[in-house]
Amino acid sequence: MKSHRLLKRGHRALEGRKIEAAVEAFEQATAAAPGDRRGYIQLALAQLRGGQYDAARATAATMLGRFPGDPVVELFAGRCLLECGETAAAEPLFRASAERQPENDLAQQYLALCELMKGDVESAANRIDRTSFAANADFLALFSHEIERQIAPTPPVLDQDLPLPLPAFASVVARLEGRAAGSSRGLIGRFKRRRIVGKLLRLGERAYDRSQFIEALAAFEAAARCDPESPTALLGVGLAAWHLDRPNHAAQSLAGAFARTSDDGIIASSYGDALYSAGRIAEALAVFEQVEPAGPEDFHAYYGHGACLAVLGQKREALEQFRIAFEHYRLDAMDDCLIPSWQEFLKREADKPDPSAISGN
Repeated sequence: MKSHRLLKRGHRALEGRKIEAAVEAFEQATAAAPGDRRGYIQLALAQLRGGQYDAARATAATMLGRFPGDPVVELFAGRCLLECGETAAAEPLFRASAERQPENDLAQQYLALCELMKGDVESAANRIDRTSFAANADFLALFSHEIERQIAPTPPVLDQDLPLPLPAFASVVARLEGRAAGSSRGLIGRFKRRRIVGKLLRLGERAYDRSQFIEALAAFEAAARCDPESPTALLGVGLAAWHLDRPNHAAQSLAGAFARTSDDGIIASSYGDALYSAGRIAEALAVFEQVEPAGPEDFHAYYGHGACLAVLGQKREALEQFRIAFEHYRLDAMDDCLIPSWQEFLKREADKPDPSAISGN
């Protein structure tokens, strides 16, 4: 009972981003219930979240020694080693976990990631194709798509037809744009147009946040017509058009934004995405090559670069970019890929005839 309270305390600390408090609570949980693997697993994940990689390695070694042959322990110990950069040590743990629990999609997906990192694309593709991604490992689904594109490069893509926005929304946008067009050319007129553009941008942002992309596109396009130099309006047009399966439309607008602010990583990456979706891979690669990663965890910059190289058949260079991307893609104890999977494993084992399997006793 005490161990359960300590685990809950550790989870609350993680939710509040109090890493040291979480580590302390999970350490106490392992001391209070050394036969319960949950404390060790959560301790290792908290240590990873705090960048305590040596400590996470030690915890992984401890739980492997305490729970030999436990597929869930093997999975999470491998997870720790993989994030610590020890792919060769992690792979046999994922393989053992997958063999003991063939229905464990997460183990299969991490094993596929290890195979990809070694450059064994065919084995990874075959393994990914056999999993359902029930564990929410979206990043591996993306890898699978890239492998398919290596075999059959994407042809140029045509834009989808554009539906009309809601009449009431279109009326508001038209009225605002008409007021902007009717304003004077002097200083006061420019000030009025700037305020109207701001209103149109806010309309577009609210619609975009509600996933009303048709309305968002109408508002952003009106803002761009009122102020053709506005990178925000052009970015809004590009993102909304991209969500509406109009990559060429998106690329045209984002090209204007990129020309004005080529040093903006968000605009550059969005422009690269639009070109990529339109099948204009060489152009997308040229854009991604100009994107300076914003920091050590900028997954998107490396991934977009690698995706383009993969389509162009430069497999070795693509895998290197993917390796860098996922090396910097830090999953932590609060990531959807981990916590729901852990809870799912507990539920599966709770449904088995032997309930003692939950605690590892």
